[in-house]
Amino acid sequence: MDKKGIRPGMNLQQKIAVAVMDVALLVELCISMYFAQKNPENFTPVFFKYFLIMVIPTLVLAWIVVKRLRSREPEIETLN
Repeated sequence: MDKKGIRPGMNLQQKIAVAVMDVALLVELCISMYFAQKNPENFTPVFFKYFLIMVIPTLVLAWIVVKRLRSREPEIETLN
């Protein structure tokens, strides 16, 4: 954090991780739509079954990865 208490932006590795997560979410959406369209009378339950099973671990994993890739900030000691 800087002096104003605002965190700096994401570093390049974090931005790449977010881009990979975005692509993974789009693939998961397409897979869910594919399986759901095979059963039109139960489209919504089938879609949510597949999508939620895939999206929750993806978001948790992405959150962990982005957090671990955070730049190490040197601690600033205040001299009084």
